[in-house]
This record gives sequence, C-alpha cells and structure tokens, in this order.
Amino acid sequence: MFRIAHLSDLHFGAADPAQIEGLEATLHEAEVSHVVVTGDLTQSGFAKEFREAAEWFERLPMPVAAIPGNHDVPVYNLIRRFFAPWSSFEGIIGRERETLESHEGFVFAGLNSARRARPSLDWSTGKLTSSQLKSVGDAFEDEERVRITGFHHPLRGFDDGGSAGNAVIPNTEDTLACMAAAKVDVVMNGHVHKARVSVVEHEGWSFVLSQAGTAISTRLRGEAASFNILAHAGHGELAVEVWRWMEGRFGEERREEFVQSSDGWSAVR
Repeated sequence: MFRIAHLSDLHFGAADPAQIEGLEATLHEAEVSHVVVTGDLTQSGFAKEFREAAEWFERLPMPVAAIPGNHDVPVYNLIRRFFAPWSSFEGIIGRERETLESHEGFVFAGLNSARRARPSLDWSTGKLTSSQLKSVGDAFEDEERVRITGFHHPLRGFDDGGSAGNAVIPNTEDTLACMAAAKVDVVMNGHVHKARVSVVEHEGWSFVLSQAGTAISTRLRGEAASFNILAHAGHGELAVEVWRWMEGRFGEERREEFVQSSDGWSAVR
C-alpha cells in the first residue's frame, strides 16, 4: 500500500506562504508515504528559489522525487540557460534531472520534458526524445510493481487551459505508444495549473492520467491551488484524490477509483 502526493508547479518565488504551510501539514494528515513533483519547482530558476524548494523538501519526512519544468531553466540569465541550464536544479535540489526510483509497491520513472530552447518563440513548451521514451520501456521491463512515469508537460490538451493547455508533448503518438508498450499504469503531468484525472487508452492498453494543478503558486488559471494523491491498496485497485485549497486549508475535493484488468485500467462507475 502507498499514498503518493503528486505535486506540480510549486513556483517558489511566487508561492503563497499560507499554502506552503498548509500543504506541509496536509501531507502529514493525509498519511502520504511519498511525494512526486512534476516540475516548475521555481518561478524564474533563481538559485534562491531553488534553495527555498530544497529547504521545504528537507522538512518533509517522506521521500521526494522531483523533475524539472520549463520554469526551472534560468529565465533571465541566457548564458546559464544555454550553457548550464540544470546546474541549480541538480546542484541545489540535489537530484538528477531524470530519475528512476524503486519503492515498495511501485517504480517511478521521471523524465525531463523541459528544454533550454525550442524552434518556436515559445520556449515554455516541452519535448520527449526517442531515447527518453525507450528508457521507460527499459525501466519497466519485467516489472511487477505499479509502473508510474512523470514529466512536466501535458500529454493531453485542455480546451480551457489557454496556451499552457495546448502545450502538449509534440510527439504525442510516440509517447502514447511507449506508454502502451511498457504497460505504464499511471502517467503524471503538470504545467497547466489545472487538476484533471482520466483514463487514456492506446493500442489496447489503458492507463490512469494524473494531471496535477498548481500546489502553492499564486499563478492561478481559473482554479484554486490543488494537488493529487495516488492511493494504492493492492489487489488491482487505484484511486486518485484531488485535494484543493478551500477556506484556508487543503481538503479532499473528489476521489476517482480505478480497477485493473488484463487491458490496463478502467474507471469504477
């Protein structure tokens, strides 16, 4: 059994102090066993923002896995952006920008979809390479535990997500094919600052998509701050709880349950 808090878009440097404190308390109260952060730890990629994030992670008693988002590349220092884009993330956060972590009950493969630059003028968009996708299949080969992968940018678009909602991974078909071939159970995304939970089917395999909102940022997009909890009690059952900031505290807004079959996961109606 595990309870993973799926956080995203913390944006230290533009975070709400009350929500920072409230989130820490809620993770304890909700009996969270692990934390996964799918990018945008910082607002502008400043060292002081990374230090704030690192200090907050240190206060948490549970293991924390984190991968970068587009805001974790230096926004204003172009020299560092092009020649040392991940130095603060890796040096201050103390984690590689891609991770493979094994725990009791699950394996997490974290991929870095952020880029120092993109062909368009919008450098906030992301990408996954073929070698990154191959690494997912390699990581989960012969794996019997719950298979979870995460990356910052959304796999599916949002009609109400603005430009961020349209910033889907460009090689979506390749990514979906990889998830199906590797029989991934859960995909975690962020970036849009909106919470969504769904089942995605591709090539005969279905997985749970956990899209986390912004956990503590003041940069809201029509929804209050939120985070998800992935709950697994064994026996082919999963649930995703959406916890939202309401009346000065985080509370469980809704819970969606899923059951596993030979073809993957389906929602419990």
